[in-house]
Amino acid sequence: MKFRVRSLPNILILPVLMIGLTACSIFVPKEPETAVPKQALPAQPPMVAKLDLVQSSTGARLTPKGDMAASPARVGLSGADEIQANSPIVQAAERHPDVQAQLGKRYFFINAQPVRSNDRFCPSALPVASGQPATRLPLSRLTYYSYSRTAAVIVCMQALEFVNLAAVPKGYQPPESDSEEADAIRVARLDARIQDKVKNLEAHVILTDPEWRLWWWNREGYGHRVFHVTFSQPGSGDPQYYAVVDLSEELDPDKVRQAGAEPSR
Repeated sequence: MKFRVRSLPNILILPVLMIGLTACSIFVPKEPETAVPKQALPAQPPMVAKLDLVQSSTGARLTPKGDMAASPARVGLSGADEIQANSPIVQAAERHPDVQAQLGKRYFFINAQPVRSNDRFCPSALPVASGQPATRLPLSRLTYYSYSRTAAVIVCMQALEFVNLAAVPKGYQPPESDSEEADAIRVARLDARIQDKVKNLEAHVILTDPEWRLWWWNREGYGHRVFHVTFSQPGSGDPQYYAVVDLSEELDPDKVRQAGAEPSR
């Protein structure tokens, strides 16, 4: 039997490395810990602020109330943070020619709400000349989805006065509207594959986001408003049937891309 004898340099490498690492740990000075002043806990825990929620007109969604300031300029508000589709603000916006041109013939109203300080689309203060104080304006932001242009449309309003159309990034998809949900459910219920099975079932809708891939390999419905509709027994929340509805083309006979029994889990 033969034994392999390691060379002397290889044998000495490991102890030298260990000595070097030990020396580094000894001579490198440690930074002092940051002194954090300690405070006694309060005798009584603070009261938790109640989160008030606003229910949409159809009961489909609950949204938190915002920090809107009470102002007579907020025409159309009645204590709730959500501005309804038939409010004077919405009607005034839709009468403006610039808004009409952007919306086209077919569109859905998504929502309208007071502008917050960090709103990404409608500023809470308009730019003013140099040296002049900025005037904060009580603005409202109205969101639409134009099926005529396949694009979101966002309108900034000051009370009943049109301010401007916000710059919306290409491909931006706003949340689904109550009207879109109702239309997607209606279309799904009419599909021959599930029509007889979902008559007495409860429907739920979510907006999907078909992904971008490469050229013609994009997922079906990419860039469209595509809704996933599920049907279940009332109160159960356990989907039994589903339908994938593309509302982008009004006259498309194949709006329901997929439909059938929900896959077992």
